[in-house]
Amino acid sequence: MKSLDNPIKRFASLTGKIVVLFLLILIIFGFLYNYSTIKTYNLILFILILLTIVLMLYYSVLSLAVIYVYKHRDAGKLILYIARVGLKVLLPQIIFFEGMHKSNKDSIRKFYVELNNILVSKTGSKFAPEDILVLLPHCLQYSECGYKITNDVQNCKRCGRCSIGKIIEYCNERSVKVHVVTGGTAARNIASKYRPKAIIAVACERDLSSGIADVGKIPVIGIINDRPNGPCYNTLVNIDEFNKKLDDIIFE
Repeated sequence: MKSLDNPIKRFASLTGKIVVLFLLILIIFGFLYNYSTIKTYNLILFILILLTIVLMLYYSVLSLAVIYVYKHRDAGKLILYIARVGLKVLLPQIIFFEGMHKSNKDSIRKFYVELNNILVSKTGSKFAPEDILVLLPHCLQYSECGYKITNDVQNCKRCGRCSIGKIIEYCNERSVKVHVVTGGTAARNIASKYRPKAIIAVACERDLSSGIADVGKIPVIGIINDRPNGPCYNTLVNIDEFNKKLDDIIFE
């Protein structure tokens, strides 16, 4: 193992632990098979049935809370809390199962983003301009533009051929930091660098859903871009919607 690099060592270590865990489970099952009585089997079956019932009720409560909040856009504190748990627990699993069936996951990702926005808005939190970070995808930039704005958005000439100029002007007026990023990794690096208290992000369903999950406790307002020319090429965003969402969370 000394010749292996760190990622492979980590992978080998984790897979080894999983194999050992399965081996221990196998040994336990073998012991129970050889030495247990019918009463022990009945007890194990009863415990499994009870656990199944508890999990079924748990998932049912989470699902009902999520559906209620999404449908009514409001709820009491307890239901909102349960819906937040449901957002973290249920929807990533549903997205995973959608992928297993090779279905289009964008619809459930859109649901994820919209529910997240509802839950963030219901906190009623307001933030100082310097504590807000705006993240924009580079695909909003006009494809034939010759100015590089991923390092410095102020290089934008506000020519009006894309949405970025107007967003930068609006953010500058409110002293809000804005960055154009090339992907999810760059967005996470920017968020880690500035450590904002709130983020407004424009992206596709996939990048928004993964980004919201990655930033953890930082509230994120997601705005899904329009893609009339296909993915990652001259995309658009509703400026009025962006301005409203920024005004809704800014404390001036």
